[in-house]
Order: sequence, then structure tokens, then C-alpha cells
Amino acid sequence: MKKVIRSPILKGIAFAVCLVCVAAGALSAGNALQWFYEQYETRGGNSTYMLESSFEQSNMLNYSFLYAFHDIDRAMDNQTTQELLDRYVKSSGFTGDYYAKVGDKVFKNADLTLEEATQSPFYLVITPGDYQTNLPQISSYDIPEIWLSPYQTNYYRNDETHTLTEERTPVYQEGDCILLRLTQEQANSLQAEWLEGQRVFDHALMMVIILFFVALAAYLYLLYFTGRRAEDEEVHAVLIDRLYVECNLAIILGAAIGTAVLVVVGIDEALSSGVSFRMMTYLLTALLVCAFALVMELILSLVRNLKNHTFVERSFILRAVRWCWRTAGRIVRWALDLCKKFWHFIGRGQKGFWRNLWRKLFQDYKTRNVLLILLVYSAVLAVLGMMFGVMIDYGTALFVCLLGVLWFLLAVAFLIKQLDGFDRVVDALKRLRAGELTYKLADMPAGVLSSMAEDINSLGDGMQAAIQSEVRAERMKSELITNVSHDLKTPLTSILSYSDLLCQEHLTPEEANDYAKIIHQKSLRLKNLTSDLFDISKVQSGAEQMQCERIDACTLVRQALGEQDNAIAESRLTLKVNIPEYEVPIWADGKKMSRVMENLIGNCIKYAMPGTRVFVTVSEQESEAGIELKNIANYEMDFDAGEITERFVRGDAARTTEGSGLGLAIAKSYVEACGGALSVDVDGDLFKVRITFPVYGVQPA
Repeated sequence: MKKVIRSPILKGIAFAVCLVCVAAGALSAGNALQWFYEQYETRGGNSTYMLESSFEQSNMLNYSFLYAFHDIDRAMDNQTTQELLDRYVKSSGFTGDYYAKVGDKVFKNADLTLEEATQSPFYLVITPGDYQTNLPQISSYDIPEIWLSPYQTNYYRNDETHTLTEERTPVYQEGDCILLRLTQEQANSLQAEWLEGQRVFDHALMMVIILFFVALAAYLYLLYFTGRRAEDEEVHAVLIDRLYVECNLAIILGAAIGTAVLVVVGIDEALSSGVSFRMMTYLLTALLVCAFALVMELILSLVRNLKNHTFVERSFILRAVRWCWRTAGRIVRWALDLCKKFWHFIGRGQKGFWRNLWRKLFQDYKTRNVLLILLVYSAVLAVLGMMFGVMIDYGTALFVCLLGVLWFLLAVAFLIKQLDGFDRVVDALKRLRAGELTYKLADMPAGVLSSMAEDINSLGDGMQAAIQSEVRAERMKSELITNVSHDLKTPLTSILSYSDLLCQEHLTPEEANDYAKIIHQKSLRLKNLTSDLFDISKVQSGAEQMQCERIDACTLVRQALGEQDNAIAESRLTLKVNIPEYEVPIWADGKKMSRVMENLIGNCIKYAMPGTRVFVTVSEQESEAGIELKNIANYEMDFDAGEITERFVRGDAARTTEGSGLGLAIAKSYVEACGGALSVDVDGDLFKVRITFPVYGVQPA
């Protein structure tokens, strides 16, 4: 289950789901916007649906009355025919009846009376000094005050200058009016358009909401499992994670703002020009998907850095803040420590204070030298300054300036010489660290650097002597083990032979047979221990000759498992083997590597918990071949994984099982002698051994 949840395929599907949701939501919103724009153009600028709760409250209904009213208003002051006014009123979206009479002018498409108009479901009635409406959103701010009173300022358009002028004349006479109404039958077509707009908007909104939550769920999955793999709990970084946080955030912000600007400009271009709105929707959707893909991946990169605890290291600002905070802390601690020392000096009395101050200043050679150089340099500069001030009045200050330049050059030469000596000291320390213990410093500047050079030379001699002593002791130990092992072989052979003969006899009393078997078993164990000691001494001393050849790692593991098939079957362990069908060639000694695999598999049989699984894997990654064995231990592993491959070190400290503590040491020595590497890793009760070799015939990347 864990392997499936963290698989790259599932992560790719989740990422694709996010992008598909973004594309589908953008297309749905674009189609809805196109439909509303087409309706807006068809109705002459009157909106169809504007998120109203009901048709009676809609701008579509109210503004159809208002636009028709303004068309009639303009017709009263212009030379407009009835036919032209009908066309204007129809284009404004008003499908009802109207009757208008102002003075001698009468415009109508039906003979309406005031009573008939007010009895309709929707109406607008304007009479001298008053107006009535059954339209909730039309107010006195929408209707010019010219129509509300017979004695208001009359604004009209001058046909020659096209400017607004005013003239105080009465507008209405008794009997003048403007009547507009919509019957239920006439309002049905408008209501059907409004309902269609509501349906289109609700459908687009529902699609966007559903797609948003689907994309959110998929992206939350990505945020949680990004960087995780099935084989371990580590957070694996990718190349984009090396990008600094500020650059990452700048790209995210730039992509978001740039995409928003391009979307707005593209929609405006599609609405204001002849560009196909559908084609523009497809182009903007592709742009939006690409921008979202980039932004999502950058956010995932930030999350991986947070999980890896490298967020601060990847941020210039946070690193600067951390450095300032630590520097301020050090300064505060230094100041507090200085205050404590000062208070301590004062507390010991004035005499003790000055004595301690003198000791602090002049016993430390660094402080002493710095103070002396500062005092001498300051004194010389003071003298030169005084001479310059005195001689400037006599016009001979040039000599003092030359003396100042000469003093400056001497100081620079002294400083360069000291810096060169310091660089040589640093270079000598690097050589010592690299193992070049015979390197000596000579011709150093007198003073502190000369004293440091003597200490470094003595340090190299001491380290060389210590290493030679350690090598001599190790050689003596190996020779001792080799000689003792060799001298034990002859008596051990005799003991084994005679104990074997005793085991074949029927001795009396009966207990003597058991004693003979125990002697034979312990003799065999002593023989194996002696052989192991002899082998590890030879390989670690360099006396062992490796007969390396091209061998197949897969065949090596299969043969080792086959040789111990009976022991594995009796151990109640389940073997999980993952070996590729193709060859994985390595350059090694076949006999020694067989011994290595025998030791490792034998350790699994002896120390693995019964009833558990043992994993044996052969892999090839790039130019490296790997052999890995993993098992669950039957004891508490409280040892250091770096020390378990040393001689006589056993994982089972209680020694409840047979073993000499040499198996892993011999295996590591043989592997390294063949040019490979053996590492041990412990995670709780999981014990893992990994052997790596360069793949033979493949150049490393």
C-alpha cells in the first residue's frame, strides 16, 4: 500500500488531475463569459443576469424600462419618428407597451391609460409632479428630475454645438404623461432569458467549485507526499530544489501577475476586436495551465525544502537574519562576559585589578604585539603630524610628507612579510592534514610566526613518531596472531583426530561418550577460530594475494544461496530474492567473494529472528553494482554500526550464539582488498549489509 501511495505514477496522475481541473474550470468560465457577452451585445448593452435573487429584482427587467424611458425622453426633444423610436425601444430590450404624450407630441405602440398601466405586473408611470413605479431598483436617481415637476430646469441638447444648455420653462402641461408596462405574457420572454443566464452562471460556478475541490485534494496529496519514496522515509530533493527561495517566490509572483495581466488583456482584446472569443479562450487556457504547472512545481519545491530543513539555507534573507541574530548574540555574550571580568577585577581591589589587567594585556602575546604595534605606529604618526604642522609655516613640510610616505611603505612591507608568513603557516597545516608529516617550515619571520613554525614542525615529528609506533604495534599484533594460529594447527589436528576416534567408540561409563562429543565440537570451533584469525591477519597485513577476475555478481549470489539452501530451510526464514536476469559484471576474487557471501548468509541464519523475512538484492545503478542483505535481528542491537566490522566485535553482546566476531571483519577485508566497499546500517531491529563494486567495463559517470 505504501509503495502504491508514494509511487511516481500516482503523483504524476495527481499533478495531471490538478492541471486538467484548471483547464476545465478555465474553459467553463470562458464559455459562460462568452455567452453573457453575446447576450449583452444582443440586448444593446443590457445585462442578462447579474447574480440577482429573483427576476423581479433583476437589472435586466429594470434597465429595460429605464432604457426605454430614456429613448422616449430623447425622442421628445429630437425629430424622431414613431418607427425609429419603436426600433430604439426594441433594441433596448423592452418588449412591453408604452404611451407618451408631452404637449402635442405623442409616441405609442399601444393605447394605454393610467389605470391599465398601474394594473400590470410591471410598470413605470410618470405624470406632472410625480412618478410611480413597480420596479424595485428604479429610483429618483435613475430618472432625471426634469420629469418630476412641471417647473424644473429643462436641459436640452443644442444640435449645432452639442453642448448642454439650460432654460427655465415649464415642461409638463396638464394631461401629459409617460406610461410603460409589461404584462406577464410579455415578461415571459425576458424571464426565460434571465433564467437561462442564471442556469449558465450556476452551471459554470458549480463546475468551478467542484473542480477546485478536486484539484485541492490532489494537490494536498502532492504536498504531503512530495519528496517521499516507498523504500525509505527520507525526503529526496530534485534539481529545482537548489533554486533559492527568493528566486522561487519571485518566479511564482511574476508568473501569477503576468498570467493575470495576459488573461485580462486577452479577454479585453477578444471583447473589443474581431478576434474569435473561443480561440482566445483556448489560448488563455493553455497559458493558464502552463503557469499553474510552473507555480505548483515551485510550491512543491518550497515544501520539499521545508521538509528537508534546508529552507533557511536556501534563503538569502533568512540566512542574513540568522547571521545577524547570532552575531548580536555573540556580541551581547562578549559584552556580558567583559562586564563580569571587569566587575571581578574591581571586586578584588584596586591593586589586584591593575595586576590582573597588566597580566591580561601583556602576558597574551597576541594582545601584547597588537598593542605595541598600535602604540608605535600611533606615536610615529603623531610625531610626523607635529613636524608637518610646525614646518608648514616655513614652507618645508615636503620633507615631513616624504617621511610619512616612507613610514607607510615600511609598514606595508612589514605587513606583507607577516601575511606571507601566516600564509605559509596555513599551507603547512594543510599539508599536515593531508598526511605530509615530513614537511618543515623554515625562514619564518622572527616573533610569533617563528614560534608557531617551531611548534608545527614539532607537531609533525610527534605525529610521525606516533604513527610509526602504531604501525609497529599493529604489525607485531598481526605477526603474533599469525604465528599463534600457525602453531596451533598441529596440536589441533591431533586433538580433532583422536576426539573423532573416541566418538566412534562405545565408552563406559555412558557419560564418557557425551564428553568425547563435546571435546570434538569445541575442537572444531577452535579450528575455525584459528583459521579465521590466520585469514584476517594475512589480508590485513597485505600478505594475501587476490586472484581477481571478471565474475557475475548475480551468479555469485545464486551459488552462495544454493550452497546454504538446507540451512536456510531449517532456519524457518523466508527468503526474498531480487536478482536481475542479466549479468552484473564485477572485478573480484571469486573464492574470496564466495567466502564473503557465506559469512553474510551465515550471519542471517544465526542472528535473524525466526519466522521473519530476509531480503537479498542485486542491483546495478549507473556504474555501480550493489549486493544488499537485510534481516530482522533476534536480539537488541545497541552497538555502533561503524564498529561492528572491527575484529572481535559482536552484535550480540550477551554471546548467546556461537561466533568469533571475525565474520564481518573478514568479509570487509576481502571486499576492500578486491576494490569494493562494505557498509553496515542499523535501523531499530533492521540489520542491513551492502557491498558495492564498480561495474566492470563501464566508465564511472
